[in-house]
Amino acid sequence: MASLGHIAVGMAAARFDRPSDAPRWSSMAWWSALSLLPDADVVGFALGVNYGDPWGHRGATHSFTFSVVVGVAVGLAAGWFKRPALRLAGARSGQAGRTALIASLVLASHAILDTMTDGGLGCALLWPFDLTRYFAPWRPIPVAPIGLAFFSPYGGIIALTELVLFSPLLLFALRPRRIETNRLPMPTALFLAFWIVSVWLISSDHPARDAIVGVFLREDTAYASGFSEEAFRTIKPGESDNEVRRLLGAPVGEGRFYAPRDQPSQSAIETSALSLPHECLSVRFEAGVVVRALDLDACKKVGIETGMSTMDVDQRLGAPSESCWQYSSSPRDAYFRLRMVCFSNDRVAMVVRQWQH
Repeated sequence: MASLGHIAVGMAAARFDRPSDAPRWSSMAWWSALSLLPDADVVGFALGVNYGDPWGHRGATHSFTFSVVVGVAVGLAAGWFKRPALRLAGARSGQAGRTALIASLVLASHAILDTMTDGGLGCALLWPFDLTRYFAPWRPIPVAPIGLAFFSPYGGIIALTELVLFSPLLLFALRPRRIETNRLPMPTALFLAFWIVSVWLISSDHPARDAIVGVFLREDTAYASGFSEEAFRTIKPGESDNEVRRLLGAPVGEGRFYAPRDQPSQSAIETSALSLPHECLSVRFEAGVVVRALDLDACKKVGIETGMSTMDVDQRLGAPSESCWQYSSSPRDAYFRLRMVCFSNDRVAMVVRQWQH
């Protein structure tokens, strides 16, 4: 996520914490910071922690255990320090319990919302009992570009998307203290209608959604021969690579990933992208020949050169542990609709539909 949704949750929590009063900006900032706290795990990248490790990004800090432990700690701190005028132990205990509950829910919402994104790894919701990364069955939230790429046209669209999705929470946080009428005002009714239609466009795979985004991004998408959106939508995890090739034809490009020799059980994609050991772990093919490698010098040591065929690479490196077939590209190197299928052990592991530059 672009974090705007998490900030909206924090702002709404500040209003919920004191429903009878308009919350101060300092209170909304504090609750928003708490809502963003699980993403502090990104410091692990600089310390050599891999994405898929227990303490990697979206790992332990995105678990329900972390949410409850930190939420209880926040509640205890609030009970002792936030309300010094409360002399009665019962009142202090009640305040601590209420704050702990809200804080735990705010932290848990971060993990739940991240499972609803359309990229990255899932969240280790059940850590430390289970290290499985989970995704929600409904994933309407697009993943934001990382780093400076966020300040791009597509990053702006992602930010606008989150503002629309979470606008009800922002309105709840910023609404006037009292509403004079019990009837639903016309502006509110119009807003709700606009919001429902917008959520439908954002969360669905309706062609109108990509058409609207494509106009703003001035897209330039070219598809592989034999590719069709209708067939692509039928691809499901678990299908064989032969079935995908039958439905979609040959891809325009292919990335193959090879597990490190000393860590054969680790995901080759995660390892090649994050820890970068000096091995030939990733090779890119176009039109059936090698066009580049993640570590070209390491690949040359095992006989892999640009221009080499897939058959020759297989003879030297064996079958890949993971691979991704790309069915679209941009001839002008502009924004395009990325359509890609990734495999693990010759079975579909992930179907990718997103904008790419």
